[in-house]
Amino acid sequence: MGEKKKILMIDDVYLNHATARSVLEDTYDLYEASSGEEAFNVLKKLEPDLILLDVIMPEMNGMEVLKKLKAIPAYKEIPVIFLTADTSPEAEVEGFQLGIVDYITKPFVPMVMKKRIETQIELSQYKRNLEESVSRKIEEMEKMYDLVTVSFAGLVESRDGVTGVHLKNTSIYFSAFISHLKTVARYKDYLPPSVVKKACRCAPLHDVGKIAIRDSVLQKPSSLSDDEFEDMKFHAIIGGELFDYLETKIPDAQFANIASQIAKSHHERWDGKGYPYGLKGEEIPLLARIMAIVDVYDAMTSKRPYKEPFSHEKTMAFIAANSGTQFDPSLVNEFLNISNVIKECLDTKEEMIEKKEYFTPKEQFGRKEQ
Repeated sequence: MGEKKKILMIDDVYLNHATARSVLEDTYDLYEASSGEEAFNVLKKLEPDLILLDVIMPEMNGMEVLKKLKAIPAYKEIPVIFLTADTSPEAEVEGFQLGIVDYITKPFVPMVMKKRIETQIELSQYKRNLEESVSRKIEEMEKMYDLVTVSFAGLVESRDGVTGVHLKNTSIYFSAFISHLKTVARYKDYLPPSVVKKACRCAPLHDVGKIAIRDSVLQKPSSLSDDEFEDMKFHAIIGGELFDYLETKIPDAQFANIASQIAKSHHERWDGKGYPYGLKGEEIPLLARIMAIVDVYDAMTSKRPYKEPFSHEKTMAFIAANSGTQFDPSLVNEFLNISNVIKECLDTKEEMIEKKEYFTPKEQFGRKEQ
């Protein structure tokens, strides 16, 4: 036999407690309080499955107790049934508007009382089970999104090892930077949790358009010529167009929109001299302006076939010097404010990457050994 469900009864009349006890104690564990204040003291030690609440009580009446219950996150989901002798429509409407699930009229009719309580406890349990099931499904879907997005980095890496590692590195810096920005008054309204989560998931996709760039450009072991650089610029357009297309095809249009903003605009410059569209200042989406800084940070601190890595300090100095021209000056200030956090990410990035489930092809198609 399962554990008995717990009911808290709040009523200032002893006779009502005695009556309820005689009806319920064989089926439920009944806890009792004679006032609102006493009830909240009981709730500090008890998590009931249902609350029976008298409406007419001295000091704190049932309506006041209900308002307080619903204002406290730990208690707001507990189903509440009113115990009342007032069957006026106005009283019933007010109770339901405040959040009761049902009401039981006094004097109690034992079978009616038990059935109403049983029904509401079952409904509450069903709701809880449904919410847990939905949460599990959402968690499974979000893990799938994570695996798909980080695996794109592995797919790009099959054509260009430099870009693949770059996608992983920038994801680390982007996550650290945006986690700071969401706490800053200027940005927190623009970076709610849902946007931050999706932006971090999109970060590895910012250069995904490079998969369409020809090998002779993408895999060139030295600096690009002017013509080759013009070809390379198309990766931003291609990546943006990919996610613009997906925005009309997948359920999570916001995810595709965020991915498009970052892929399309992370090479734009604050002074309007970037590419592909020459956007200027706040015409550039915020998430792309964030990516622009971490993108350059990783490019400078990473080894390339044609250069050695710059130090963290030299790279931060470069970013500071280009504040207001290449980069959003307000974002640069915030990036400099967390210099120590970014430095720690730089020092531990290999370890952090190992914890991600990146897809790595067994064959490196299209890449020739240099």
